[in-house]
Amino acid sequence: MNRKLYYLLGLVLIVLLTACQAEQTSQATPVQPITADSMNVIQHPTPTAAISIPRQVAATPTASTHTHPTSYPPTTIPGSGSGPASYGPPPPLTAEETQLTPQLFQLINHDRAVRGLYPYTWNVTLTGGARLHSWNMFHCGFSHTCPNGEAPCVRIANEGFAGYSDCGECIGLAGPSNPPWNNVYAVQESMINEGPTGWHYIYLTSTALHNVGVGIYVDPSGWIWFTQDMVS
Repeated sequence: MNRKLYYLLGLVLIVLLTACQAEQTSQATPVQPITADSMNVIQHPTPTAAISIPRQVAATPTASTHTHPTSYPPTTIPGSGSGPASYGPPPPLTAEETQLTPQLFQLINHDRAVRGLYPYTWNVTLTGGARLHSWNMFHCGFSHTCPNGEAPCVRIANEGFAGYSDCGECIGLAGPSNPPWNNVYAVQESMINEGPTGWHYIYLTSTALHNVGVGIYVDPSGWIWFTQDMVS
């Protein structure tokens, strides 16, 4: 009689343990959402040896008390240059663009001066090509290679600098602000403050580059597209 009782109790205990184990297994393996993979994909850009694709930086409007750095202003600011013009020539420079262009050039040299570097020399040819590229970017997107896929150094070389030993390009996009210089300043300073491994910093503090052109286009919405091209 006792043997049968122990046998029955043993069967009940086995059933209970099996049910408990099954419940724990089901709790430990929740159903995976089908969107999990796509929501957590991180894409890494393909590194390039000579040409970088700086990220887009769009500053928000802020009050500013920044003073304009002192350095010689350019005397000639062309509105366009040679190169691909898929969207036609850019419109004539506005008063705002004419004011912002030398300010940005002076800021580049100010940031170089405080780091003990020689000033970049203003170059009219580079400036015309830079303005054309800023105009093109307004139509084809924030990119070094629009509108036709040419790399910046190829485009610069085709402007008359073939054979030069080094080149570089920085592009920026600043949102509307009052005055417009506030956000242009903020974007430019974000470039120079990237640090030694940032391509913007490398180009802006180079000791191999010597000439620079700055081209600005302010679009109808007040966004400011700008390009800085440098050669040795």
